[in-house]
Amino acid sequence: MRKFTVDLLSLSLGLALMPLAQAVNSPQQQQLLEQVRLGESTQREDLVRQSLYRLELIDPNNPDVIAARFRYLLRQGDNAGAQKELDRLKGIAPGSSAYQSSRNTMLLSTPDGRQQLQQARLLATTGHTQEAIAAYDKLFDGNPPGGDVATEYWNVVAKDPARRNAAINQLKKINSSSPGNTQLQSTLAQLLFQTGRRDEGFAVLQEMAKSSNGRSQASDMWYAQIKDQPVSNASVSALQKYLSVFSDGENVTAARSQLEAQQKQLADPTFRAKAQGLAAVDAGQGDKAVAELQKAVSANHADSEAIGALGQAYSQKGDRARAVAQFEKAIALDPQSDNRGKWDSLLKVNRYWLLIQQGDAALKANNPAQAERYYQQARTIDNSDSYAVLGLGDAAAARKDNDAAERYYRQALRMDSGNSNAVRGLANIYRAQSPEKASQFIQSLSASQRRSIDDIERSLTNEQLSAQAEQLENQGKYAQAAEVQRRRLALSPGDVWITYRLSRDLYSAGQRSQADTLMRQLASQKPTDPDQVYANGLYLSGNDQDRAALAHLETLPRSQWNGNIQELADRLQSNQVLDTANRLRDSGKEQEAENLLRQQPASTRIDLTLADWAQQRGDLSAAKTAYSGVLQREPQNEDAILGLTEIYSAQGDKDAARAELAKLPATQNGQPLSLNMQRRIAMAQAGLGDSAAAEKTFNSIIPQAKSQPASMENALVLRDAARFQTQNGQPQQALETYKDAMVSSGITTIRPADNDTFTRLTRNDEKDDWLKRGVRSDAGDLYRQQDVNVTLQHDYWGSSGTGGYSDLKAHTTMLQVDAPLSDGRMFFRSDLVNMDAGSFATNNGTYDPKWGTCAETPCRGNTSQTSNGASVAVGWQNKTWAWDIGTTPMGFDVVDVVGGVSYSNDLGPIGYTINAHRRPISSSLLAFAGQKDTNTGTTWGGVRATGGGVSISYDKGEANGIWSSLNAESLTGKNVEDNWRVRWMTGYYYKLINKNNERLTVGVSNMLWHYDKDLSGYTWVRAAIIARRNMSPLRCRSPGVNARRTGPGSWAGLSHGLTLKPTMCCAIPFRDSFPSMSQAATPTGGRWKPAAAPQAPVIPRGPLSSAGSRPTGLWVLAWIFRKRKTIPKPCAALCTLLRRRLAG
Repeated sequence: MRKFTVDLLSLSLGLALMPLAQAVNSPQQQQLLEQVRLGESTQREDLVRQSLYRLELIDPNNPDVIAARFRYLLRQGDNAGAQKELDRLKGIAPGSSAYQSSRNTMLLSTPDGRQQLQQARLLATTGHTQEAIAAYDKLFDGNPPGGDVATEYWNVVAKDPARRNAAINQLKKINSSSPGNTQLQSTLAQLLFQTGRRDEGFAVLQEMAKSSNGRSQASDMWYAQIKDQPVSNASVSALQKYLSVFSDGENVTAARSQLEAQQKQLADPTFRAKAQGLAAVDAGQGDKAVAELQKAVSANHADSEAIGALGQAYSQKGDRARAVAQFEKAIALDPQSDNRGKWDSLLKVNRYWLLIQQGDAALKANNPAQAERYYQQARTIDNSDSYAVLGLGDAAAARKDNDAAERYYRQALRMDSGNSNAVRGLANIYRAQSPEKASQFIQSLSASQRRSIDDIERSLTNEQLSAQAEQLENQGKYAQAAEVQRRRLALSPGDVWITYRLSRDLYSAGQRSQADTLMRQLASQKPTDPDQVYANGLYLSGNDQDRAALAHLETLPRSQWNGNIQELADRLQSNQVLDTANRLRDSGKEQEAENLLRQQPASTRIDLTLADWAQQRGDLSAAKTAYSGVLQREPQNEDAILGLTEIYSAQGDKDAARAELAKLPATQNGQPLSLNMQRRIAMAQAGLGDSAAAEKTFNSIIPQAKSQPASMENALVLRDAARFQTQNGQPQQALETYKDAMVSSGITTIRPADNDTFTRLTRNDEKDDWLKRGVRSDAGDLYRQQDVNVTLQHDYWGSSGTGGYSDLKAHTTMLQVDAPLSDGRMFFRSDLVNMDAGSFATNNGTYDPKWGTCAETPCRGNTSQTSNGASVAVGWQNKTWAWDIGTTPMGFDVVDVVGGVSYSNDLGPIGYTINAHRRPISSSLLAFAGQKDTNTGTTWGGVRATGGGVSISYDKGEANGIWSSLNAESLTGKNVEDNWRVRWMTGYYYKLINKNNERLTVGVSNMLWHYDKDLSGYTWVRAAIIARRNMSPLRCRSPGVNARRTGPGSWAGLSHGLTLKPTMCCAIPFRDSFPSMSQAATPTGGRWKPAAAPQAPVIPRGPLSSAGSRPTGLWVLAWIFRKRKTIPKPCAALCTLLRRRLAG
């Protein structure tokens, strides 16, 4: 029994690595401890005793020394002494590794410890590796003792693939600290060879060969590793290395013979080529092997080994077709070869992957049916591999059969959960269905599967953030959108287009310096990246910095420009040319502008511009030709199609216009049409009477225009939408849209929230461009059109003359109510008129003026001539039509129905109005009200002008303007001889001051009037009308106007001008200042008749204004029912009053 115990302890103990414990050993102590370990390894107890003696003299309480003494006593069989040393070590260093290892060594000396160790060894021997490791760990509590037991433990751990490298590293540490342990070294070398670490394995064997105990075993192990190597330079080198280490023994003799034989074989070029090829194949270097093996096969076409190896080399290169051909040839040459099993296996593998490659190629060539056949064939060769099933899924996805693709991808994953392509295929299918479904699928994957498609996950996250940012941009929340773009940029640092979108959002949010900095940094980081150059060009041009954009494009050599950069450069250069041309045209030099454009290289954009100019000036034929020319080159050009639509609509050919409109594509290059294009489509639809379609189009683009930054395109959309809503009977909605247009056009940054703010914004500003002026004007016109106004006006007027018929004093009080109706305004008006022509001078109670029959038969009785009455009228007008109907004052001696209708429009830059009317002549009491003859009691007078006329004007808003009118009327009255007249008037005016808030106009005019008869007297059947048969006065423009708006108020001055009377005429232009016939020959001369009209809002409910209309009169004008608003120019009121005077 004792003999067994000693042998067991000898096996169990051996050498051990005892880490330093409490203190660092001195060099002398370290040397002595190494001698102890060497003595333990070589079983030289004398060396151990001598070293322990000297160590105990130096430091008897050193844990390493106590542990060494413990091991020595245990080997000597002195268990009691060993126990004392263990107890002493526990007291000195209870937590040290020396104590833990010594305690486990002591445990193995007990029957229970030996039994547990035997149980662990049994589990390891029977292949229960994990259970054996668990048993060892339980026995040693994670601290195996040193020596052979530690080697045994780590050798068992190395059988676990997951821990093999860690076990080898532990064994290498033990070997370095305990040299000479041949059992450890042989175990370590074998593990290194098994894991492919051959050089390290040979190094351990070379160290092992230095020991007389291990040299023979090292020689056997070394030669076993090299003797079966294929003949090659490498095998020769290996044999030479072996013989340099070992010099005797049977293995050495065999190695020398083998070396001599191989060197002779390698002297043969054919053999050498084959050998080197076989060696390269064994090393997995197919690329190097092919050339050598081809030499060998060329030398011996029947060498099946070389042919098979060549097939293997092709297989390693991935050349499946050639590999299959070589394997088939080798098998045919030597079906009984020892390599047959390998060849059959490799043939099957290469046939399988060849079919997979052919399927992939067919799929790439967009032939999913052929691809599917290849994948099915591959599946019949190997139904255990997942890639054939994966290919079937790819083929199904290519033919859009997502259900089948999903089934195949799922099947492939069941066969191989690590097939990342199957995971990717499923992710792409779900991504196409919805981002949410794709995210849900990705969340369900394992960590490794998820890592395999992390690019898809990042892309999906990026798409979701991009959509979120776009939604915020559409809502005008650019600061929030910028924060989302920052998150995108964090996922893809340096991405050019994410940086561009972030900069655009920052710019739109008012953070322009940050945006500029980002783009500058991008340019410095990627100076030669064409995408960066293009993005920066777009950014600068989008900020109206065309010159800077062009300069940035030039930082990239033109040889590196792509199509996008070239297109942008062309557009920017074209912009500069067009800007110059537009400035010329705006200054009135349209022909010079056209010549400039025609000198440029052929360009669709220039052709469209020329067509648009022709269309604007009314040259529809030229515009049509230009648009047709564009369509010959670009049949789908939206601008040209829409231009033709507008031309046909203007020409009244609605069928042709609808046909052109139907040609417009629904998208532009797969993207929705631009807002500007959709705006023009909506306007064309409205022009064709398709109101429902136009409304639908506007309703779809209004929210987009409102949500985007202020720009001309968005402002035009909102302006035209408001105009359409006005025409479509939606004035209140139009007013709301005009508020949005004010923001988009840059009039204001904050949408007006109340009427005070809105009406203040309708006032013009001298800094406005044409778009802002148009928005303000349209909004103000609509606001006024929607007002309910009550106007109370009193007019005192008269003329001096003969009492009783021409010494006229008149008072007119007018009450008018205006209200919106459809796209115009209706009114109701009542005039209370009081006319007093004075009294006849009597002579002995009679009077005999040239009035009635009194000149023939002197009259007696009432000498006062007055008349009073009240008239009523209703009417309506918009920008095109105007009509009214009413009565002359009821209470006058002659009462009639009067009224008129007119139509106004434009012919290019010329405006015209056509009218038909029946109006009273108000130049005298007799002409207007009629009078009753004192002698006969008969009423006569009450003259009415019935007829029509046309007027034209030319005024482009510049300094000069001309006008002309022609009217022809019949003059009839009660008991008055019929008459007729033709009046032609024309004039020129010049705006000395033509500012937004001040206007001073002067001019000249000429009138030519012709009457059929001269019925200008007050006697019976005459009508008291100045009616010399021909009158042609030339005068300075009357009225001359000076008007100014200052702050919330305004004023205007109005005057007559100087009249130059030729010898053959006699006239004064204003009916209410005609002299009596006795004064009709007043000498030629001139006088001023000023009028003024100050206006200012005085109450929140509505503005009040007043003006003196004549030197001898006063009129008062008031509006109510509205808050503060833009006040109509006072000259408009004055001119309206004068026009009423001239109408007679």
